[in-house]
Amino acid sequence: MKIIIKSKFKNYTVKDIKKLSFKKSENNFYLIDKNVYKKILKKKIKGKLIILNTSEKLKNYYEIGKIIKKLINLKVRKNSIIIAIGGGIVQDIAGFISSILFRGIQWNFYPSTLLSQGDSCIGAKTSINFADAKNQLGNFYPPSKIFIFTNFLKYLKKKDIFSGLGELAHYFLISNSKDWNFYIFNLKKFLSEKNKNKNKILQKLIFRSLLIKKKFIEKDELDTGKRLILNYGHSFGHSIEKLTNYKIPHGLAVTHGINIANFFSLKLKLMNYKNFKDIEKIISKIVDLNEISKLNSENFVNALKKDKKNIGNSFRLILSKGVGKMFIKKINNQNTIKNLLKDYLKYVQ
Repeated sequence: MKIIIKSKFKNYTVKDIKKLSFKKSENNFYLIDKNVYKKILKKKIKGKLIILNTSEKLKNYYEIGKIIKKLINLKVRKNSIIIAIGGGIVQDIAGFISSILFRGIQWNFYPSTLLSQGDSCIGAKTSINFADAKNQLGNFYPPSKIFIFTNFLKYLKKKDIFSGLGELAHYFLISNSKDWNFYIFNLKKFLSEKNKNKNKILQKLIFRSLLIKKKFIEKDELDTGKRLILNYGHSFGHSIEKLTNYKIPHGLAVTHGINIANFFSLKLKLMNYKNFKDIEKIISKIVDLNEISKLNSENFVNALKKDKKNIGNSFRLILSKGVGKMFIKKINNQNTIKNLLKDYLKYVQ
């Protein structure tokens, strides 16, 4: 399968591949996740490569400077191609470096996680952390080519698979009832112990998720309007990541964020109880909602204040009236946020 993404910067492609092969070239410079390299690629790639011990700590301005220095020592040039292989952290690092090195060089991406294959690989965003806050620096700079190799997923831990499933869920919820039912059907099929075709199911979810995201990013690539809806669950999710020191991975934090956004919507009388419980029933198959019940609501509010979607002293949250009915809600009163968070944390105890 092949998808073409139309972009203001350059059109780029997402292609499904059945096997990995890398041509030898003096122009190729590899940035590779350490685990992917050791488990899969050690004998497949030789040449100019930098192995990354990936974590959120690596995705900051100072560590990225060290990686750029290594690339320069390897004699990277304006006509070089950076080939990134790994998950979302490798993607952000490679995309950011490619966008600023010599005012922009070409890069390709082989996403190795479910989350990066079904979500972050398209959209052109590059984001790094700064001043103790997530994704504060960045720009838009898409790869030229994206290659989806679903066999990477066989090497993932269960937690990482579920993190991906959680992230994908928010696309199907944002889309419409037909897509949400498609997700529910395939999720239940995937969770069945008897099913031996788990990768095929994931492949279906990945490409359907990308097609949903494609509609949003092609209409609002620079994230100024309609694309903001894609942040459903993310404001709360990013705060949960920070408050748990990233022990709860991104996709699972977003899954929690979806339920919190829906809880806010319920309490503000924007969503009815049946819709809230129907969605919660499905996402409870992905994440243990109780695991964040001990978080401090004051700290939660302080983390939310740093969300880059906020304007002035107002919180901008993506809330919901039901499947396919997400919207931006501005809340000016900090106490309203704090009290709703307190209520939610009690609710999931």
